[in-house]
Formats: sequence, structure tokens, C-alpha cells
Amino acid sequence: MQIGRLARHVGMGIVILTALGCAQNENQGESASSSSGTPVEPPPEPSADFGRNIQKTGLTVDLATMTATAVIDLAGSLTSTGASFEAGGLEIESVSRAEGPLKWTLTQGQLDVGVPKSLESAQITIDYKFKEQAQFEGLMAKGSTLVWPYFCGNLFPCHSDPADGTTFDLTVTGTPAGMMTVYPSAIGIDAPSYQIAWATGSYTKLDIGTTFQGTRLVAHYLPGGGTDAQKGTEKLVDIMNFYETMLAGYPFGGEAGPIAADWGPTAYGGMEHHPYWHVSTIAMGDPWIQAHEAAHAWFGDGVRVACWEDFVLSEGTVSYLEARAITEVMGAAEGTKVWSHYQTRLNTAMAGSASKIAWPEGCGAVDILKDNLFGDIAYMKGAFFFRALEAKIGKQKLDPSLKAFFLKNKGKAAHFQDLLDILKSVAGYDAAACAAAWLRSETVPSEQVCP
Repeated sequence: MQIGRLARHVGMGIVILTALGCAQNENQGESASSSSGTPVEPPPEPSADFGRNIQKTGLTVDLATMTATAVIDLAGSLTSTGASFEAGGLEIESVSRAEGPLKWTLTQGQLDVGVPKSLESAQITIDYKFKEQAQFEGLMAKGSTLVWPYFCGNLFPCHSDPADGTTFDLTVTGTPAGMMTVYPSAIGIDAPSYQIAWATGSYTKLDIGTTFQGTRLVAHYLPGGGTDAQKGTEKLVDIMNFYETMLAGYPFGGEAGPIAADWGPTAYGGMEHHPYWHVSTIAMGDPWIQAHEAAHAWFGDGVRVACWEDFVLSEGTVSYLEARAITEVMGAAEGTKVWSHYQTRLNTAMAGSASKIAWPEGCGAVDILKDNLFGDIAYMKGAFFFRALEAKIGKQKLDPSLKAFFLKNKGKAAHFQDLLDILKSVAGYDAAACAAAWLRSETVPSEQVCP
């Protein structure tokens, strides 16, 4: 996500999931027999277990009826008979498996299901209704979705913990006549819950070009947005070539690109819904925003953060990559403009009242919205840390370290410390002191270089 003016205008995530006041318990699931006559074990009582890993989420969504089905593959367990999901904005209609109904409860936004013990993965089907939500908390009035950081339960049963990745299949039906719904049919490697999205509108598709490694780039724009779409993506093939060369091939399939999302007249920014990242209509013509959101395919999506305390691993790294890509593709003068803009953002953030720590200690204690970690401190301190690191060890050591980190952690959750460990092993430089000075201090290093 590129905030820029977004943080000041969007008000991202001010309203937290509304607790549902009643509990439901349906489809109690009588014992039955299989087609061969073998008795089927009665379904267990529902119990809470958020530790049951979601391996795959298949969603079939009907926009006309605002109903959906989630087919969820859970990791097997011989000890637990429970599975829990966030579902605060959903009306659950039924939960079942191939053998029949399962027992479930929905209390204060938490869906608990009784799942029989099994060494193999367990597949359950959840039929539900969903509804339009407040801005940036699910399906929005103008037709696009956004559930970052922890509003996925307003759109589908999920785990918003970024460490718990899932693959996705998605089918959307019921698009109004004359409109198009743009979405990925699949995300084939484990991804954070907030990555999946769709957008419905009167879209026109623009072919941008193909990268050296065969990634076809496209843009989807709304009426009147063709000029901005062309302007913002004019250098996108070269930018993606830079990322694919520096880091690795694009990880989310053979086609990618931005979708214009109508977020209103003041929301300026984008969201990393790869392979089709969303960019606000007023930002579609900005190549910096496009470079930023494109880079999230590798950091933030391709490698997701293990906990919100590691947010800088996503946004600090991507802000640095944005500046690198703009410099490499659009020239040194444009790159200087990026860093000058970053300096202004850093100065403004340092003058604010929020914490100046970009990389908090611990894991799982910080609420990214309530504790104000979502802001320019993580973005800009992170970017300047990598710039200082580049000045210390050179691109010839930094770039292979970033590539090695991505390849090792592709489709996985990682900590920022894991990146520092890779830097030490690949580049031969211990960046701990530099990271502490930039990211775990309330100040900005006076020399702005790594020791």
C-alpha cells in the first residue's frame, strides 16, 4: 500500500469489526452412513481453534444476491476438533463437509466449527451472506473491495493474521449489465488474507506490454480514465523488468496490472491486490504509485510479514524499491525527486505525535491501526535505512541479498530479522546496528549512514 496522502484522507480502519451480539448454532449434523454403508462419525461440537491453518480458500461470490460460498481446506489435526474464523460482517447460513452438515456457532464475529479429527486436510464448505461495508472495510459502495489489514471477516471467513497465508480460487457472478468485474481467478502461492479483491465498474482494458520473462501487463480504467491509465503505466513494463531482473520472476501468474478503484475524490494511493493491484482513480496517472504497488508482489504479498511489528519489511522495503525503480527507469533526476519527496514525508512524520519506532519489539502485541504503526514512519524510515545500507555495502551486495531473501521466503511469512540474517550471510555485513539506529530509535541517525 502506498499511502502518500491516503493516510490523511482515507481514515483507514478507524472502525473495528462490530461484534455480533447473538450466537447461532445450526445444522447439528445427525450421524449417518456412507454410500458403502459404513457409519460416519457424528460431527463434534464446535470449539475455538484459530491455530488450525487455512491451506486454501475457494470463493464463489454472487453480487446479485450478495451470497457466497467458501470452500476452505484446513490442515489436518489428530488433536483438535475445532476450527475458528473471523466472520464479523457475515450472515452464516450453513457449514458442511462432504459427509454432511457440521455444527457451528457464530458469536461476536467469531465462527467456530466442529471438525472431525483427521490426519489429512479437512475441507469444509460455508454458505453465507455478505453486505456492503463502510469505506475500506470490505465491499465498498463504488464496487471494489479492500479488507486490509484485518477486515477480511466482512467479506469471507478468514484469518487476518498475516502469518497465516492461504491460496485462493475466486469466481464472481452477478455483475450488473454493462459492467465488468475484474479479479484473479486464482492466487497460487500462500498469500495474506487481504490480498484477494475484486472491482466492479464500467471498465476498459488497456494492454500495456509484456516483460522479458513473459508477464503480460494490463490496466483497467473507468470512464474518462484512459489518459491517466496510459500516463501512469507508460514505464510499467520497464519497471517490472527491473523487479524481475533484480529479484525474481513475477510470482502471481502470467498477467498483472492496475485496476482503477473509485475511492472518492480525496483518497490518493493504491493497494497491493496482486495480480491486479488497485489504484485510486485520482492516482492512476502517477508512475510512482504504480512502481510502489508493483513492488509489493515481492515484498508484502510474495513474502508476507510474520506479524504487524514487521510492517517495515513490507512498506519500508517497497518504498526503497519504488525509488530504485524510478531512478533506474526514469532517470537520476526523477529519482532525486522521489528521495526529496521522501525526505519531506520523513520530516513531517518525525514532527508528528505518533511513535517514531518503525520496527517495534516483539510479535503480536501491536495493533497496526490503533497503535499508529500504519504511517510514514515505517515507510520512510524503512526506505532511508535501505538507502544507508546501499551506501555502505553497494548495490552489488544489497541486490543479491534481497533476491536471496525473496527466493527463500516466497509464499511464506517472514520477520524483518530474517532479512538482516540474509544480509549477514549473503553480503557479509551485520546490519543490526544500522537497523536499530534507523528503525528502533525515536530519532533519525545524524549521519544517515550505516556504521
